[in-house]
Amino acid sequence: MGTFIQEIALIGEQIVQFSWLPLLIWTLFSGIVWAIFHSISSIHPQYQYHGRLALLFSLPVGFITVGAIQLTEHFFASESTSGLSLISVAAPFELTVTAANTDVMSTVEVLYAVSLLFLLIGLFFFVLRNIIQWFQLQRLQTSCKFSPIEDTSGLDNHTLDLVQKTGKNIRVAFLDQEVIPVTFGLRKPVIVAPESIKHDTEKLNLVLRHELTHIAQNDFLSNIAVSLTQIVFWFHPLVHILKRELIDYREIRCDSLVLSNRSVSRKKYASLLLELLPMPNINKELSVNMAQESSNLKKRIHMITKQALDKPIPKRSSIAIFSFIILCTAVAMSCTDMQTDSVFDEEELDLMTDVDQTGERGYHQILIYMSDEEQSERHKNALEKLGQLDGEHIQSVEVYKGQQALEKFGERGAEGVIAINTKLDPDSYNTVLRTLGMEPQDIGPILGGNLELGGDITTNPEKNDFFVVVEEMPELIGGLAQLQQEIRYPEKARQAGIEGRVYVQFIVNEQGDVEDAKVIRGIGGGADEEALRVVRQANFEPGYQRGEPVRVQYSLPIFFQLANSGQETSSLSEPETGSEDQSLTVVGYGNTEVEGLNVDYKTMKVDVTQSGNTIEGKVVDAESGSPLAGANIIIQGSNKGTATDQNGRFTISTQDLDTSSFLVSYIGYQTSRYRL
Repeated sequence: MGTFIQEIALIGEQIVQFSWLPLLIWTLFSGIVWAIFHSISSIHPQYQYHGRLALLFSLPVGFITVGAIQLTEHFFASESTSGLSLISVAAPFELTVTAANTDVMSTVEVLYAVSLLFLLIGLFFFVLRNIIQWFQLQRLQTSCKFSPIEDTSGLDNHTLDLVQKTGKNIRVAFLDQEVIPVTFGLRKPVIVAPESIKHDTEKLNLVLRHELTHIAQNDFLSNIAVSLTQIVFWFHPLVHILKRELIDYREIRCDSLVLSNRSVSRKKYASLLLELLPMPNINKELSVNMAQESSNLKKRIHMITKQALDKPIPKRSSIAIFSFIILCTAVAMSCTDMQTDSVFDEEELDLMTDVDQTGERGYHQILIYMSDEEQSERHKNALEKLGQLDGEHIQSVEVYKGQQALEKFGERGAEGVIAINTKLDPDSYNTVLRTLGMEPQDIGPILGGNLELGGDITTNPEKNDFFVVVEEMPELIGGLAQLQQEIRYPEKARQAGIEGRVYVQFIVNEQGDVEDAKVIRGIGGGADEEALRVVRQANFEPGYQRGEPVRVQYSLPIFFQLANSGQETSSLSEPETGSEDQSLTVVGYGNTEVEGLNVDYKTMKVDVTQSGNTIEGKVVDAESGSPLAGANIIIQGSNKGTATDQNGRFTISTQDLDTSSFLVSYIGYQTSRYRL
C-alpha cells in the first residue's frame, strides 16, 4: 500500500512541477483581461464572447505548447560526463541511491498523493457528468422524429436563406411537451423545439433563426471544447466563471445577429424569450439552448432594446482579438517556463570550489567546467558579471581551451575551463559565488598552517582546524542502511534520466556531527540537494587522534542509479576491513553489476621527487595520463597524509619520521605503495 501511495505521490509531484508556473501565468493574464471585459459593459457582445472563449482556449493551448517545448528540449538534450575533483579524504564506502521505492513517506509526499487523488476525484465527477449529458442527447435524438428543416411549413425566405448559408443537412423535431429550443450535433445538427410554436409562423421563424445562427457559428463545437477544458481544469474557479459568462454572451451575441435583420420585431423577440424561459431545459451542459439561464434575461432584454440598428457586427475584428489573446497567453506561459528551466543555478553548473585553508597558495579557486556551447551561452550573462566586480574580490581569471585544458584538467576540461582565483578573504570568495548564482559558503578564517595536521590537538582550537588523516577515522552510525532509508531519488533526475555520483564534503566534529557540508561535485536534477539533506542528518562515531576526538574532513560519494528493468529490490554492501583496497565498496541495484574488493581496479602512475624532508609528486591515470585530483597520500606507520590538488600534485613533509614509504589510494584505482 505504501508503494502504491508513493507512486501516486511521484505522479502528483510531476504534475505540480510541470503545471504550477504556466497555470499561475495564465491566471494572472486571464484575470486582468477578464476584469477589463467585465468592468466595461459597453464592449460589444461579439467581443465579450470571443474574448472569454479565447481565454478558455488559451489554457489548454498554452499547456500543449509548454509540453511540446519540454519534449523538444528533452529530445535534443545532450548528456555529458565529467571527471572527479576532490580535495579531502574519501569515505571508505559509497552510498548508492536507486529509483526504487521505499515504504517510508514524507509529509510532502503525502500532500502530493492527496492532491493527485483530489484532482482525480474531481476529474472523475466532471467526466461522469458530461458522459451522462451526452447519453441523454443521444437518447433524445433516437426518441424524436426528425425531418429536414426545409420540409417545415411556414418558413419565410430569410430563414430559408440561413439554412442555405450553413451548408449543412439540418433536421428538426417538435415535441409535445413544452421545452426550451435546443441545438446539438456536429456533422448533422438537429433542432428540437416545442410543438406549440409550430402553429405560430412568426415565433417559429424567430426560434429557427436563433438556432440556425448557433449552427452557422459552430457554437455546439465550441461548447464541447469549453466543456472539455472545464473537465481538465475543473479545480480552477476562473474556468467556471468564464464558462458561465461565456454562455450568457453566446446567447446575447446570437440575439444581436438575429436582430441585425431589420425585419425582426424586437418587441416580439423579447416576448418570445419571456415565454420560453420558464420552460424546462433539456440539456444544459453540452447542448446549445435558446434560453439557458434566467439570470441573463436582464442583459439580453437590455441589449435587444438598446442595440443600434445601423451598427455593423464586428466579426473580423472579433476573430482577430480572439487569435491575439490565445497567442499572447500561450507565448507568456511557454516563454516563462523556458526561462525558468534555464536559470543559472547549481544544478546546471559544472563547478568545483577549492578553498585555500592554509593561505599558502594565496587565493581561493573556483573552476567552471563548460560542458558544451549551449551551457556557455546559457551562463553568458552571469559570467559577464564577473568583469563588473571590483578588483578587490578577484585576483585573476584564466580561460583554458583545447589541448591546454585537456592537459591541465583531463577529459573533464575538454570543452574548456574557466579558473577564477579570488582573494583569500571570505567576502571576496562568496561575492564571486553569488555572482555566479551559487550559494555562499562559510569558509572561516585562514589557518596559516598545513592541512596535514598531526600535532597536539590542544594547540589548534580554531573551528577550521581539522585533520584529513587520523589514526581512527570516523565511522557512520547505522551504516549505509541508515542513510538508504532516508534518501529519495529526485523526480526531476528520474525524469531526465540523470545518474552519477554526487560527492559531498563535510567535517565530522568531535561529537560526530556533520558540519559545513557542501557539494564539491554534483550531477544536477535535484540529486545534489538530496545528497546534502541526507548527509547533514547523518551521525558518525568521531575520529580519534592520539586517543582524543578530533575534527576530520571527509567526503562521501553517493551514487544515484536508475534501477534496470523495473527492479525494486536492492543489495547493500557494508565496508570491508583488513585490506589495503578497502577504500571503496560500491553497491549495485537491479541488474547493475555489484563491485566489491575483488574487482579489477584501474592503475595509477605516481611521479615522485624528494628534496630533503619534502616529498613532491603528481598522480595521474596510468592509461590516459589525466591528473587524479583528491588522491590520498599517507605516510606508512604515521598519521601524516595529504591529498592531491586539481592538477594531481601533492607536497608532504617527512620530517621527524623514520619511514621510507607511503601509500597512494584513489577511488576506483589500485592502492599503490612507494619507497623513497
